[in-house]
Amino acid sequence: MSTNVDPRAAKGSRMESPESWFHRRATLYVEAQILFHLNQAGVWELLKSGGPRTARQIADSLHLDAGAADALLDYIFEVDDLLERDQEGKYSLSEFGRKVIERFSDMKADTGRQSINMFDVRVGAYGPVWQNLGRMLSGDGRYGEDFHREGRYAENGVFKLAMRFWSSLIEHVEELDTGSVVEVGLTTGLVERLAEKYPGHRLYGLDKSEQAIERNAAGASAMGLTNIRWIRSDYFDVDRWTDGIDLKRRGLVFSVHFHELMAGGESNFVEALRRLRSLLPNWVVLAFEQPRLPHGDRASVSETLWLYSQSNILIHHLIGNGRILSREAWIDLGVQAGCRKVTDRACNYLGYRAFAFHL
Repeated sequence: MSTNVDPRAAKGSRMESPESWFHRRATLYVEAQILFHLNQAGVWELLKSGGPRTARQIADSLHLDAGAADALLDYIFEVDDLLERDQEGKYSLSEFGRKVIERFSDMKADTGRQSINMFDVRVGAYGPVWQNLGRMLSGDGRYGEDFHREGRYAENGVFKLAMRFWSSLIEHVEELDTGSVVEVGLTTGLVERLAEKYPGHRLYGLDKSEQAIERNAAGASAMGLTNIRWIRSDYFDVDRWTDGIDLKRRGLVFSVHFHELMAGGESNFVEALRRLRSLLPNWVVLAFEQPRLPHGDRASVSETLWLYSQSNILIHHLIGNGRILSREAWIDLGVQAGCRKVTDRACNYLGYRAFAFHL
């Protein structure tokens, strides 16, 4: 008897009626947007730090429209478990709601203040993309020309994600006995943390954006960090940016953005590795990436990992600003480039792995 069961049937359509499926997804679509906008208005921070409040009291405190606030809070109370409402109509976070808000609270990269990430990337940053899907499908609109994502909502998410790789980055820096480290693509805060931990290392921040260079340089200067050299250059212009690197020390080149550099084609990435082999022998290029999971793994991995992975693929492939490769494909890039060896290890976060290309 065949055991090839479609995991979509096992997890979804066989467990609920078509009507339930329809209304549940419609509710989730609407609710995610409401949660995002309530967060942007400061509602979750107010409820997190203060006591119970009516919708009007919340609206008055945050200078919101009382009618809209009342309707939105009432909806969230009725369809989810984040809020409690007493007999006086005062709202407060439920025990589960407080756990959710705490889970997605973190220090904001640029201000050092606590922030709450409530669908900042999915709804905030990529809202313009979802609104223009019809134009994309019909060919009437192109991402990057007719509309863009709202990058300001995504920046803090990049910072938070990058911190998940800190321990793995340190392991590689110390195991490889490196004296120089280059970060490709700024905004993560990782090269600044390395400067604090290793004041004797030669550190470099590489980015083609002048704005990113200026912002990070100013931040590092304010922190009193003096051992970072900032290089404005395209990563693929290898001869240009390696010209200022201290070649006397063994080094490491790392990034959490290599999947975005893959947007120009895998051959460009391979050629850059080949060129780096000749210019930076015995160095290592380290890529922190979430490899694409085989479809057959869906039934065996957690729902959280599967949904996150598929959203990551959709976001990058839809707008064409990156390619998400399988584990085998990442390793093969190093083989094509003639690297001495390619190793990879788990980062212990949502399936991400550290791929090390030994030049």
